Amino acid sequence: MRHLLSVLFLLVFSIVANAAEKYGYGKLTFTDGTSRVGLVETALDNDYVRFKSAEGAEPEKIPSEKLKGIAYLKDDKKTPLVEYDYIKVYLGWGQKRISDYAWFQVVERGIATLYVRSTTMRGSIYNTTTAGFLDYFVIRDGEPAAKMIANVSSFNNNQTFRAKAPLYFSDYPELAEKIKSKEYTWKDLIPVVREYNKWAEANKK
Repeated sequence: MRHLLSVLFLLVFSIVANAAEKYGYGKLTFTDGTSRVGLVETALDNDYVRFKSAEGAEPEKIPSEKLKGIAYLKDDKKTPLVEYDYIKVYLGWGQKRISDYAWFQVVERGIATLYVRSTTMRGSIYNTTTAGFLDYFVIRDGEPAAKMIANVSSFNNNQTFRAKAPLYFSDYPELAEKIKSKEYTWKDLIPVVREYNKWAEANKK
């Protein structure tokens, strides 16, 4: 649970950053392997990202399709604080259709990389109540899109994790069984991915 609270903190940080300032110091990584460091807008757009090489510089509009990832850096201007990758995901429960590219926050990077995306739903114009949802996806190198393995909202958070995670991690039967038996639940998302990556690294061919 501590790991998921850390993720929630990063999401809150992102929201606060969006509201407080338009740009944060960060690093852009391009699809051709090159990179640029400077001021990156905090409100990410799926079509393009605004970038300034220095304070006071004219902002550039860089097409998102040219980017692989963005890392917002800590005060030392070296260590990533929050990272985002530009990826596709499988849609719906059947996970057969694939989305367009969009920005997803990196939670745990490895042979299998875990991502999260937050969404907010608002009631009718007469009901200002809002509900927040966290959708978790995972992808291995070479796969066309990331697959959903967990939804976290206000209730029944383990349903998607118990149904989808064992399928995704089926090449590691012992781990899949731990998820089916509820030894691991949605609260253990990061430990699950770490255990899988450790196993996958040891079983590389």
